[in-house]
Amino acid sequence: MAMQFLSWQRSSMFDLVPSPALTDGRLVGRLPLTLVDDITGETATGGVDFDLMAPHDVGGMVREAVLRTAPGDLAHAVESTKLVHVDFAEPDLPWRYTPQLAVGDRLTPWLALLVGTNDEVRVDGPLLRVGSPGVFDAYPPGDAYRWAHVHHDGKRPKPLSRLISPRELQPGTAYVAALVPAFDESGRFAWDPAAGRIPAALPAFRTWRFWTGPAGDFETLAFALTPPAAVPGLGRAPLTYRRGALAVDMEVPGAITGLSGTPDGPAEASARADLIAYEAAVQALAATDPLHRDVVLPPRYGRPWAADPETTIWGSELNGDPRLRGTAGLGGWIGIEGQQELLDAATAQLGGVRTAAHLIEGLACGLLAAKSLWSRRLPAEPARQVHLLAPLMRRMRTANGTAMGAVTGPGSPLDPALFSSAARRALHRGRAAARHSAPGVVGRDALLAAANKCPTPPRAPEGLPHADGLGQALGQSPFEDPSVLDLPPLGWRTEQAVEDLTGRTIDDDFFTDLEELTAAIEAEHGPCEHHAQLLRDHTGETATRELLVAATRACLFATAWEPQADPPPVGDHSVDIGELRGTVGGMLAAPPPDPCRPVDIDRVATVVSQAVDPHGADPPARRRVESRIGGLDIGDLRPPEVPLGLDFPTWTLMRDRAKEWLLPGAERLPRDSVVALRTNPRFVDAYLTGLNQQFLGELHWRNIPVDRTGTPLLMFWGHVDFERGRRVADIRPVASWDTATALGDVQHQVLQPGDTAGQEDLVVVFRSDLFWRYPATQVYLVRAGATDAADDATLSTTPDFAFPSAGRDARVFIGPSFQGAISRDLVFFTFDLDPAELADFWLVLDEPPSELRFRARDGQSGLLLGDTAANAAQYAIATIDQKTRVAISGPYLQELGLRP
Repeated sequence: MAMQFLSWQRSSMFDLVPSPALTDGRLVGRLPLTLVDDITGETATGGVDFDLMAPHDVGGMVREAVLRTAPGDLAHAVESTKLVHVDFAEPDLPWRYTPQLAVGDRLTPWLALLVGTNDEVRVDGPLLRVGSPGVFDAYPPGDAYRWAHVHHDGKRPKPLSRLISPRELQPGTAYVAALVPAFDESGRFAWDPAAGRIPAALPAFRTWRFWTGPAGDFETLAFALTPPAAVPGLGRAPLTYRRGALAVDMEVPGAITGLSGTPDGPAEASARADLIAYEAAVQALAATDPLHRDVVLPPRYGRPWAADPETTIWGSELNGDPRLRGTAGLGGWIGIEGQQELLDAATAQLGGVRTAAHLIEGLACGLLAAKSLWSRRLPAEPARQVHLLAPLMRRMRTANGTAMGAVTGPGSPLDPALFSSAARRALHRGRAAARHSAPGVVGRDALLAAANKCPTPPRAPEGLPHADGLGQALGQSPFEDPSVLDLPPLGWRTEQAVEDLTGRTIDDDFFTDLEELTAAIEAEHGPCEHHAQLLRDHTGETATRELLVAATRACLFATAWEPQADPPPVGDHSVDIGELRGTVGGMLAAPPPDPCRPVDIDRVATVVSQAVDPHGADPPARRRVESRIGGLDIGDLRPPEVPLGLDFPTWTLMRDRAKEWLLPGAERLPRDSVVALRTNPRFVDAYLTGLNQQFLGELHWRNIPVDRTGTPLLMFWGHVDFERGRRVADIRPVASWDTATALGDVQHQVLQPGDTAGQEDLVVVFRSDLFWRYPATQVYLVRAGATDAADDATLSTTPDFAFPSAGRDARVFIGPSFQGAISRDLVFFTFDLDPAELADFWLVLDEPPSELRFRARDGQSGLLLGDTAANAAQYAIATIDQKTRVAISGPYLQELGLRP
């Protein structure tokens, strides 16, 4: 729904007022009445008079009655071209208490919005005291009907009403605005300068203050923009090359330079030849010095990326052209002046890399010392190694605790006290008890071997003799002895395998895992497969310990065995020792598992020493350092050199320290001007080469671990990729530049999507207060149409900056790829467009969105608006501030920009 304006609106109660005559300043209405006798049917007509409230009956105004004021309370930098107004929530409020009847579409509101400077008016509690008649002169009573209207905006459920002050504002002034009654107690307008009636004070229902800014607004500033005819030297800085008798005046194109360029002449050629000859002479001096002293040479730009920069085309230009060498020197100087900003950015990006480098250096040194100690001081005996490494074992984690806990756990004969610091002190070779003992008495290996024995388990009920005891008393060996029947107990690995299989169902999976028991039997007793055959007879049953031990023992007894001596015959019968062995083995009950198992000292020594050996591929110290360094491969422990790429537009360093090189001659641009220029890729290449070379040297001097052949600063402008939401580089790493390319070559550049030509971009520079006062101003290019009607249609549409599927050449609207400000009133916009194509486009400026306002005068002609309006609705339409869109001819800009 479009906006609609009405000149006034109020209650139908006023339709009952028969006459404009006032009684005590109030309109008098008459309510018609008719009386009817229900019995006789007689009627009588008449009426009742009633007074309508007038302005002097209003004692105040609730806050909710006002929706907003424009400008707001305490607002600064208010546009002086706009009119002050106030919006009311109720559509009839401005006319609700007017003591007048409407005359057609005219009705004076009972409220007035007075605006005066701090010198003209003063708020005194509930009163507004007026000290200057000019406040009332700006609000003549005869025109008051124009300054209030009803507004249907199509957004609110009901319309609002608005009161406007016709007072024109002055720039840079403090003002007071006040809502006051427009009629006095007699019903006359409260003031009439022509009749000499000027009140000293009025009731103030609402007051607020604001301050205006500089002169003009968007419309006036935009219409004031004019392309200058010519600006001598714009974009070119003067440079004088002097050496000896040679003095050559040249011009250096800046980072932003003119559309036209001047070809090199004899003067530039002589300066280049002289510079090359000078550098060759200095290098020759160093080669012929008999003392082989170092000669101070001019900087050789490009050395971090090329061993001999002069062998590349870009390097020879950089070092052999005084203009480009000076630009690289400018980059080096900027790097010195802005080094703290750059270092802060580098430190923020590198994060803990410097700390990581210190950790890696310490690790390399520590591992070197540890390897030396390990080779010289590690004992050869496993027991002594375990004793030496015992303190480390207390901190070595395993799946079920620590390595020390695994060695001295419940099933081990070793006591933790054996490895305590007290035991170590007692066994120290320097103590008297150890020094004066007999040789071998206090040997650590012998002591550990003696402690690593399990006590003999009880073999008979308490109080009863055992066959082994009797045999020992008679000088016979126990059954387990190989010289008798060789019936040993199950080994600890076999016991562990039996424990793992106990409780499982005997099925196919069971026989698969039975290989663990088979391997344990073979390792501790010898090869045997008989147990598996016995267990298959119990398929489907639950494997108990008794069943597993019986099968294992039967397997052991069934193995081939040769006795060391044949037993004597018993009577006339010889003794079958194998049969006897099987019979006795079957009679022996399965012994309970022995919880005590001697520790394999050799294996412990091997595992622990391998875990902490500094010669290993992954020693603990290395793992610990790696755990503290995330995302960095420490490799062979060389000092890390990480690639560094800063998100840092370096043109800002030049703007803050040498803006005359950014756009030379900018100070000669007239105010309220717009000019078409171009970027200078050769300048950018040379500047960033010098800046990066200086910055890399500073990083290395400060021992910051960065890649010595990298290019940490790839951004000059720092164009924004809006699809990915980040800035992108302007150049590729210098190390990737082709040796056969010149400075500014397209191979050096990071191109925009679809761009294959690269090289130069269009730059539009404004010198105006427009952009610091309206920073959200939209600037873009619009492709020109074939006819004026086509241009009008395109320029009046909302721009669509989406990249077309048909490619770059199909773009109708082109937004800036970058924008920046050299100073408050000097702003530039860069477009991804060849400057030669500017003639095919319009340059457009769109006023940023803002709240609804009304203006006093036309921004282009300066004529007063609304002075001929017949009613309030017409006045609102005439003074409403329309959004401004300014289009500037691209061909005209290009024509003026090509002038020398």
